[in-house]
Amino acid sequence: MPIPQSLYAPEPFPSVDSGIPAAVDAVFSMQRDGTAALLRDMRSQGVMPTFPHPWGSTSAYLSLLRRPQPLAILDVPDISLVPDLPQRVHVLSRLSTVVVLVPDDTDSVSLLRAGAANVLSRRASPKELASRIAAERRWLAVLSPLHSSDDDNGCLKPILNVKHASQKILLELIQAVRHPWCCHDLCLLLGDAQRPLSRRALQARMTRLTHRMAECDTSFTVTKQWGRTTFGRAAEQQPVASRPVP
Repeated sequence: MPIPQSLYAPEPFPSVDSGIPAAVDAVFSMQRDGTAALLRDMRSQGVMPTFPHPWGSTSAYLSLLRRPQPLAILDVPDISLVPDLPQRVHVLSRLSTVVVLVPDDTDSVSLLRAGAANVLSRRASPKELASRIAAERRWLAVLSPLHSSDDDNGCLKPILNVKHASQKILLELIQAVRHPWCCHDLCLLLGDAQRPLSRRALQARMTRLTHRMAECDTSFTVTKQWGRTTFGRAAEQQPVASRPVP
């Protein structure tokens, strides 16, 4: 009987052309040109996607939310251009396990405290980076799913059909993540690399989504306190108890 590959003795990295999915589910870039150069250098290792996503990419967020154990890379070629990096790590870590790539001499403590699973040097050799990323993927294999799920595959079951991307991402963010979202975190997550989404824009999106949900007899839990608004999972409809027959 052949001996199966153990958790600590993985098979060699597949090549990019092998058709085997990369170990990383998404790469987010805070400066696209620098990240593109890094991905070219890493191409032969087969653990990263070919193209990066900009911060705020709705399609990338939805992809992470629909996986039970997602792994994302946050690449920061120039740390001085991202003063709110710990806050960004914090909000992204609610969607996925996050490995942050930074220049040498970056203080990693604040990023680890913010929720990063690891902080790696961008100047490490492609082979070393690939090995460390593969190690993170192996650790994920033994952890419980990150996102809520009602089925065996860890896939999210939407509570209603929403066509607009801006409403779809809000719906799935609130439904999938276990703890309520603060409005400031949602604004940061849904903005771009330069600035968060405005509170007014978020409120307009939430209002439209709330009206759409009301048509389906469901709603969010909304709490307002000290200038913050938090949004929780959709409230479940409780069955109405019938009166006993006399």
